[in-house]
Amino acid sequence: MRASLSLILALFLVVGPTGCKKEGAAPTGGGTAGPSGGGEAAAKALLESFLKPGADLAALTKPLLPTKADCEAVFVSDTAAKAADAYAKAIASGQVVIRPNPGQTQLLLFSATTDDFKQRTPKAGEFPGGYGSIADKLKPGLTVYRWKFVEPGKTLGMAYDGLYFVNGKWTWLPKPWRFVR
Repeated sequence: MRASLSLILALFLVVGPTGCKKEGAAPTGGGTAGPSGGGEAAAKALLESFLKPGADLAALTKPLLPTKADCEAVFVSDTAAKAADAYAKAIASGQVVIRPNPGQTQLLLFSATTDDFKQRTPKAGEFPGGYGSIADKLKPGLTVYRWKFVEPGKTLGMAYDGLYFVNGKWTWLPKPWRFVR
């Protein structure tokens, strides 16, 4: 069971899309720090780097892959070890890459806090429902980003979630409900 869960997570991370919920291009808040720190402007700059022609997607993804310390910064203690183990197995596959599809040259960015998931606010409604199901497993006060790479003028595209700024850096912890329930 554990091996198949890791395989599912690894395959999901390769494919990437979260499916679409509510559509809309208006990004939400998420802090005011500039591109060198956390916050919406920095998240946007980071994610737009994946859209540049010729971008080395594997190299851009690598520094976002979570460490045990990143999992400990995001998840409550009883869940952090489980998360770290699951993500480590997916990363070991060597195939975890954030990848827009051809023709997707624009970014739609959304944010919510872990408190929004607990309170089921409208911001939380922009995220996959799995976040609400594990809200009690996430540390309070963290901002989480969800994004889509889309073709110009479109709102559907390659969707990702789980970008956090913790431990002084960005980390990507997608779809945590798949293994922390």
